[in-house]
Amino acid sequence: MIELAATSAFRWDRVARNPWLEDNPEMSLVPSAANAAEIAALALPFAEQNYGVQLDYGEESLRKLDTIIDDLRRDQRFEALQTLLFSMGCYVGEVLVRQAGGRWRSTEELGMGALASSPIAVEMPDGRGCNPVGKVYGRFQRGREDSLSAFFAAMTGSPSAPGA
Repeated sequence: MIELAATSAFRWDRVARNPWLEDNPEMSLVPSAANAAEIAALALPFAEQNYGVQLDYGEESLRKLDTIIDDLRRDQRFEALQTLLFSMGCYVGEVLVRQAGGRWRSTEELGMGALASSPIAVEMPDGRGCNPVGKVYGRFQRGREDSLSAFFAAMTGSPSAPGA
C-alpha cells in the first residue's frame, strides 16, 4: 500500500484556489495527439501540491495515482473533477508512451471514436488501442476494479504488483 503524506491530504479548498486548475489557459487545450503529453504534465503539480507525491512517468507512479484517485472519490463529484481526471488519464497514457513504446493517436484513427470517452487514445506497439482517459474515469467511478497499474500490466504484459 502506498502511503500519502499525512500533511498533504486532499483539501478541495486548495484545489479551488489553485490557478493551474481553474485559471490556466492550458487546462482549456483541445486534446490532440500532439498535445497529450502537455496535458499529462498538468497532473504533476496537483499530485505534488495536494499529496506530496512526485509522479515520474514510471510504472510505480500509477499505483500512486490509484491511491490519489481513491482519495478523491471519497467525497468529490465526477463533474467537478472531470478536467483534472482527464489530465490524469493523459498522464497514464504518457506512461504507456514512455515505458512501453505506445504512441498517441486520435480515437478516430484507431477506430475507437464511437466508444471512447476521449478524442485521443494510445496505440500500443502491437497495434492495440487503449483509452487511458476512460480508465481513469472508471477508476474514479468504480474504484479498485479499474486499477491503473493492472491496466498498465494488461497493456504491456508486465506483471501487476500485489494490491494493485
